[in-house]
Amino acid sequence: MFWKDLKKPLDNQNLNAKSFEELFAQFIQFSETTFIGAEAESYLNKLKEETKELTESPNMEELADCMLVLIGLSRFLPGDLKTALTDKINKNINRTWELQKDGTYHHVNKNI
Repeated sequence: MFWKDLKKPLDNQNLNAKSFEELFAQFIQFSETTFIGAEAESYLNKLKEETKELTESPNMEELADCMLVLIGLSRFLPGDLKTALTDKINKNINRTWELQKDGTYHHVNKNI
């Protein structure tokens, strides 16, 4: 689990977010002060570990671990996560999707 690597426990009083945006911001602040010295590569390595755990045991806690790693990673990348998510969702809404043999979907109009 992601939380096993914490140097100090998360103070529940800090979890007072009223929206996902506030929750993301609070977690970014927490990760900046807790995971000192972490870099983008650190988060990418952690993401591999967490996605393996999610694959082996699909549940909401493991999904949350993956999301938290991705949120932490976002602080090393240019741009704004909310804008990137909104833009990507809008882009995907305007695509045509095709079911693949393996049960996944792929967009067929790649120029959008």
